Amino acid sequence: MLKAVQKIRVEWSHCDPAGIIFNPHYYIWMDQGTHRIFEAAGFDMPKEIGTNNFKGLPLVTSGATFIKPVRYGDTIELFSTITKFGNKSFRMEHSFMFENAEVANGFEVRVWGNDDGQGGMVGAPFPEKIKRLFDREETLDTTTMI
Repeated sequence: MLKAVQKIRVEWSHCDPAGIIFNPHYYIWMDQGTHRIFEAAGFDMPKEIGTNNFKGLPLVTSGATFIKPVRYGDTIELFSTITKFGNKSFRMEHSFMFENAEVANGFEVRVWGNDDGQGGMVGAPFPEKIKRLFDREETLDTTTMI
């Protein structure tokens, strides 16, 4: 399955008073990892939102485990991959690495969100053509995607 990696330099603003990453930043980076892998795979999310009834990939559930503290000035790598496709949903797994050791990991379950016709969003079957974008053994560097 396709993987994405991005390097993240831990900045002062990412840290709490103890000098370690304030945990909400991991969730921001996981969200970023999800959107970047879709774009790197060939699905231009910003352009696709609002077309063919597609409204986005809303988060259904998530979680994280923090293994070892990371500090200001460290550069970590975030590895992201889809580990399972369901009918309407998919599971992303994320691993944060520092000096070849996992320092945190997390997951997200998201759904393919379509317009419900009333201004809201509803889960819809995940398009097979999008699933096929991830059906390859490759790791893409998404660090410089902006």
